[in-house]
Amino acid sequence: EGILEGAAVLSGDKNSLKSDELDGEKDPIYDEAVHFVVSQKKYSISAVQRQFRVGYNRAARLIEDMEKAGLLSPMQSNGSRSILRTGEE
Repeated sequence: EGILEGAAVLSGDKNSLKSDELDGEKDPIYDEAVHFVVSQKKYSISAVQRQFRVGYNRAARLIEDMEKAGLLSPMQSNGSRSILRTGEE
């Protein structure tokens, strides 16, 4: 166990989870990420990374989960996605 990994566990930092630690469970920051993406109107995986201080894979998975939930459109040919509905509907 590395020093930084131990510190993240001790601090209870929910942003420090690794992708293999979720085991099919809902990401603890999913609801916050939905609120962030919907409020931005224009968003990107890198914006989610910066806002929540997470890695690319986790941010991409959050966006993909929003697509599966019907909140976002599938990626278009130019790489953009549209917000289909808010999480409150």
